[in-house]
Amino acid sequence: MRDDPPNPRHGGWMGEYALVLGIAAILCGLLPVISDLIAGPVAVVAIGMGLIGVRWHHAGRASRVAPAIAGMVLGVIALFIVVLMLAASMG
Repeated sequence: MRDDPPNPRHGGWMGEYALVLGIAAILCGLLPVISDLIAGPVAVVAIGMGLIGVRWHHAGRASRVAPAIAGMVLGVIALFIVVLMLAASMG
């Protein structure tokens, strides 16, 4: 089973969703009112889905790992933006 090439139609969706959610979290994080309520949870979900996408790639269930890693990185950046916005609004 491990020698079979990964099926590109199965298993790659988790990394792609992580990438889309990471981009959405970055965009929402730049908006002042929305960043606290929406960008934080969306970024956390993007990081989680990215981790699952990387694990699926290592297990041979997904053919590409780049979208999952990009989604995780964007999620971390979005969380950093949210923390900066919260610090700026409190201080």
